[in-house]
Amino acid sequence: MCYAIPGKIIELKGKIAVIDYFGEKRNVLSEFVTVQKGDYVYAQGGIIVDKIPENEAIEILKLWKEKFFELKKIDKKLAQLNKIPSARNILEILQKVNLKKELSKKELLYLLKLRDKASLKLLFQTANNIRQREHDNACCVHGIIEFSNYCKNNCLYCGIRKDRKIERYRMNMDEIIEVAKYAVNKLGFKALVLQSGEDYWYDENKLYKIVKEIRKLNVLIFLSIGIRSKETYQKLYEAGARAVLLRFETSNRRLFKKLRPKTSFDERLELIKFLKEVGYIVATGFLTGLPGETDKDIINNILLTKSLNADMYSFGPLIPAKRTPLENLKPVHEEVVLKTISISRFVDRNSKILVTFAFETLGKDAKKKGLLTGANSLMINVTPLRYRKLYELYPGRPDRDKEVEKNIKETVDLLYSLGRAPTDLGV
Repeated sequence: MCYAIPGKIIELKGKIAVIDYFGEKRNVLSEFVTVQKGDYVYAQGGIIVDKIPENEAIEILKLWKEKFFELKKIDKKLAQLNKIPSARNILEILQKVNLKKELSKKELLYLLKLRDKASLKLLFQTANNIRQREHDNACCVHGIIEFSNYCKNNCLYCGIRKDRKIERYRMNMDEIIEVAKYAVNKLGFKALVLQSGEDYWYDENKLYKIVKEIRKLNVLIFLSIGIRSKETYQKLYEAGARAVLLRFETSNRRLFKKLRPKTSFDERLELIKFLKEVGYIVATGFLTGLPGETDKDIINNILLTKSLNADMYSFGPLIPAKRTPLENLKPVHEEVVLKTISISRFVDRNSKILVTFAFETLGKDAKKKGLLTGANSLMINVTPLRYRKLYELYPGRPDRDKEVEKNIKETVDLLYSLGRAPTDLGV
């Protein structure tokens, strides 16, 4: 199963290629692969990652053509707005959303405080409708390799914090590259996330070699390795990495200082801004359900993500882990996360919004609910099972013991049932 649909280049404008997908045209950046008009290519995150022979592309497109339009019909039907009796206030606010008008903080807070079922249904339907109008039925599906659970930090909420006594592991460079090869060549992934704690055993040279080797697979490389020097991120960009996942965790400086001792809020924001300037695709966001967090904090979190020009929003609930300072905290309610997804879609219509693994722990239908309230990105864990069980950021991970092939099938079946194409077609 491929997680991209090949498209045909119909025009070249410098480094920008115009690609045709069944009559739809998308602009993508061409910097890794030498291409010409008429070539068939794969794109991820708005970047051409690979070229494919014409005969192979035509065969794949034959298989996709009927499915492509069938999925669009299903998605469009599910994204329709139904008439739901609702209070005048919410109708006025959502009318502003439909007219692409900016909402005030007061209006955003009003939406976050909604509780009655009819209003929530309308809120979620509107967010899904906007997602469909702005992004059609495309849904990013990235593979993730969790290559180390060592971390130098002691964040109060984290299951792999430095002082928590757990079995630690590090995948060696060859292991990481072999897993990446399997994910790309056997499972069909076109985008991979390399994630770890802040583990400086993997120095700049090791990371450079890993990225350089994986880039040879013609895949979009996401880095999720925490704080590193600007020079290191610059070098990894030169090696072929093109995306970074780095959350700021909370916009509330007081909470940040309390929950992330000996780390710097300003340093984190500065690095996120730098990554954007370098040219990385930036995924960032926050945790919901932190102790002492208010509704205003959640809205400020969303607005800060927007101000950072995030390409992808990544946020999830705090799931307390045993033997951490927050182990007795109750997880945030699923409804709060769903409202956060919807409001984020209103605030930033153009971004991708990720359904996180953490959110999936709140219920067996969480992934589906997230996709129906404005989200359009997923990850599938391709970490070998013997290591995946040890990457315990939080308890109850739904993918902890699941074979990757089964996870892929369940995910693709879900996407098809919702009319989503498991692709990332471009910008």
